[in-house]
Amino acid sequence: MSELLRASASKSAPIELLLDSWSQVEDAVLADTGHARDDLAAASSALPPIAGAISDRRALATAVMTVAGQVCFADAAYRELFPDVADLRPLLKRARREGPLVSLVEGVAAAAFTAWIGDAEAAARWPLDPEAKAALAAGPDRLVVVVGAPSRSSELARRAARVLDLTALEARLAEALMFAPNLEVAAADAGVGRETARDALRRINAKAGVRRTPELIGRLIGVMCVAQANGEDDAALAETAFGLTPAEARVGAQIARGLTAPETAQALGLSPETVKTHMKAVLHKTGAKGAKDFARLLGEARELVAVASASESVFGEEEGGGRLRVIASLDGARRIALIDYGPYDAQPVLVFHGAAAGRRLPDGLRQALIGAGLRPIVVQRPGFGLTDPAGGDYTATAAADMAAVVERLRLRKVHLLARDTGTPSALAFAQDYPDLLDRMVLMNPHPPMHLEDQRTTFVASVQRHLLRNPDLVVAFAEFLRRQATTRLLERILFKALEAEADLRALEDPAVRQFLIRDIQAMCARSVYGFAAEHAVYANDWRPTPTAARHAGWVVAQSTGLTGHVEPSWIGVRDLRIVEIPDAGVLPQFTHPAHLAALFA
Repeated sequence: MSELLRASASKSAPIELLLDSWSQVEDAVLADTGHARDDLAAASSALPPIAGAISDRRALATAVMTVAGQVCFADAAYRELFPDVADLRPLLKRARREGPLVSLVEGVAAAAFTAWIGDAEAAARWPLDPEAKAALAAGPDRLVVVVGAPSRSSELARRAARVLDLTALEARLAEALMFAPNLEVAAADAGVGRETARDALRRINAKAGVRRTPELIGRLIGVMCVAQANGEDDAALAETAFGLTPAEARVGAQIARGLTAPETAQALGLSPETVKTHMKAVLHKTGAKGAKDFARLLGEARELVAVASASESVFGEEEGGGRLRVIASLDGARRIALIDYGPYDAQPVLVFHGAAAGRRLPDGLRQALIGAGLRPIVVQRPGFGLTDPAGGDYTATAAADMAAVVERLRLRKVHLLARDTGTPSALAFAQDYPDLLDRMVLMNPHPPMHLEDQRTTFVASVQRHLLRNPDLVVAFAEFLRRQATTRLLERILFKALEAEADLRALEDPAVRQFLIRDIQAMCARSVYGFAAEHAVYANDWRPTPTAARHAGWVVAQSTGLTGHVEPSWIGVRDLRIVEIPDAGVLPQFTHPAHLAALFA
């Protein structure tokens, strides 16, 4: 495999090796799985940590400056952050000399923020405003300054409040907590008394699934940014961006996650006094006004660096309707993301996404489901999108997440529209929470790996050889994730989708963009979901047979796909099989009315 990857060095991305020379890759995997895993991991480590990063412009402030510090352009957000001209000359000179850098800057009210600074070449992939581009090109030795400051956007604060289902009072308090030195000041800023604020903060923490205020601030920042980064490298980030020592950075990262000083001491094997000393140095070096403010600063830095280090940055507000929600799991230890399309008085149906796409519903499917009297809710399974990974059994966690959605949204029973590799999670929900399930539709369910797979497609071949082996799943998933740029995802879509209906759908640029942005948003943070879901199959998952009859269960099969396995393997009696004529992998785009009719 390593020789094949080296031979593909002339290509713009290693993933093109799979697309252009799959038979050779297949032979290499079969010959030596262990080396194939190591080779994929090595190739991944040489790639940017994120391929396509989606960010909201409202989270960033941008300026163009000369090395001497003269401001050539500044957007409204930058002018608000820096009403007086900030002296960035040392950083500008360093960026000119050493290349792009990330560092701390002091903004309005002496608050600390994180800035990325780079020259025109480094900033070429940033989709700058036309005015900024013109200012950058108008003279030599000009640099771009991008500051991460979602906490300063009232619009993003309101979005976070809506995502967490905060009341008006709770939303005002949450926004005030961003920069207030303590709860008493935040309460005054929000116009409520101290005890009222305490009660409200307890409710906010419960809704956000956090224990302490620093963790809450980090959660709010993540929701504001539709977080791209997962926080695993917070200590390394704090060390490089903030100039902290390794020990200080490790302590700061733990405190920002909501740990107390004694808990941090235990986690890092230090004394509480040493932790306090390190944290004092962290606050002094960063200018943060406390643990809560440092959590805000670290969260903003994490998202800025994620966007700045990506192969491709995409800015803009996402369309597609629906209400994004983030709720706490039943035990309060994890966050679960979903998009609720309403109406709230209709029969809820949990619509599954696929292995990498389906976080949002195409408008045609949304309208068809609502027209059928349904309330579509897309739940992001563990490790996908904004949902936290599973800590243990994947399918049990996914099932519990759906039960949490039923409880938190005050539902009674739900229909399920599951698909593809989401089948094990759907069956786990049916087994573990039968009283919460009404009707089940399994669309093109992916069978267990022990059954003979007669499909001849490119995707089927990849799944048979790469995803049959648990050791290969994570390495392969990370290899894919780090190359998920718009251009390469477009190539993959045309390679992977072979049904005529799918190819006709892909001819529409709007459909391609919808799918590509969806994949990037689902998998930008990590490969946890994709890898864990495929590992269920690789570890020889088999459904538990049941003698019970399940009225209303349907298996929907796209006739444009060949090699369907007879569905008796599902282990449920009285299954009804329905064919979706000429459909392929994308019936949500091509056959929305057929899908809605399955619940008639």
